[in-house]
Amino acid sequence: MFDPVTLYRVSRFFYVRGYTRLAKIIKLLNGFVFHTILPPEMSAGDNLILCHYALGIVIHPNTVIGNNVRIYHQVTLAAEVALDDPRKIYIEDNVEIGVGAIILGPRRIGKGAIVGAGAIVTKDVPPGVIVVGNPARILKRIDEKTDQAESTV
Repeated sequence: MFDPVTLYRVSRFFYVRGYTRLAKIIKLLNGFVFHTILPPEMSAGDNLILCHYALGIVIHPNTVIGNNVRIYHQVTLAAEVALDDPRKIYIEDNVEIGVGAIILGPRRIGKGAIVGAGAIVTKDVPPGVIVVGNPARILKRIDEKTDQAESTV
């Protein structure tokens, strides 16, 4: 059985080998079956988890996603940049993005950060923090030693 990440990886496989038309057909199939847009131009590391079959996830092609990233449904990663623009959305390793979150513009989400459900990110997010709200603001810093959140508010 196929899932959205597998279809994305197949699409990416063909894209990097120059079969762009086939890659885009697979992207469209992913959109039709799972209601998600995972462009073959984006780059995703190992262990990408798209929860709830990636329902409603939209990702801009100028996106680089690290390892061990979890993205919940209805998330949008959007940027107003052309495909050949060097500015990108960077999602570093071990990031979690909650349901319905929106990341606007070329941004960097730091390693180990958590973007809360419904948050609208308009600025870079430092590593190891939890951001929530509209616009997103730091709610807590995550203590790496105990792996628990510490309140900063």
